[in-house]
Amino acid sequence: MGILYGHRCVLCGADFPVTTSRTLQLCPDCAAAVRREYRCNEVISIAGADGTIAPLYYRGTVRNAMKRFKFSSAAYCADWFAAQMSVALTSQLDDWQPALITYMPIGFLHYRKRGYNQAELLAKLVAKPLSLPCEATLRKRWFVGKQSAQKDYAARQSNAKDAVLPKKGVNLTGKSVVLVDDIITTGATAAAAVKALREMGASRVYVLAATFTPRK
Repeated sequence: MGILYGHRCVLCGADFPVTTSRTLQLCPDCAAAVRREYRCNEVISIAGADGTIAPLYYRGTVRNAMKRFKFSSAAYCADWFAAQMSVALTSQLDDWQPALITYMPIGFLHYRKRGYNQAELLAKLVAKPLSLPCEATLRKRWFVGKQSAQKDYAARQSNAKDAVLPKKGVNLTGKSVVLVDDIITTGATAAAAVKALREMGASRVYVLAATFTPRK
């Protein structure tokens, strides 16, 4: 007979009883909302990428949870987001045939403030059950402005250009690489990273993000 344990919903933070003590879950209301409102099935285009997927829309309680994960040291959210990403990636394995999982870098000051790179956490959680290597291949250029602070699409494009650089000593020649990120908005930063991975020799580059900002 199962024992009831108190859990807090990853998305809304509400407490609810469940019959397992270890698995991060959603409350019934949020589980229904994810199925009804937050599943992203639309085609996402990133310049230079061979394919892009994101399982969730960046809005509502999903957006709130991502912001806690990204800015409020809520690292526990990584497990739930990575689980959604793993399902999406698994559906593409036959086509993508990845040899390596990598992730979007963040600046030193952001890393120091948060204590982790959220894209790195997601990438490692996605790579582990698939027995794929997960490696840092990129670095952030110093003194690049915050992408989220840019006022419009043109500003984001300009700010993202050359913001991501190859990490020294990494050779991706002939490899199919999956780049993991947390949020796709305009796709400018991801496109810059894809360009850098191409220059490092990657034969194919795919983007896997946790969330996608809807156009409307």
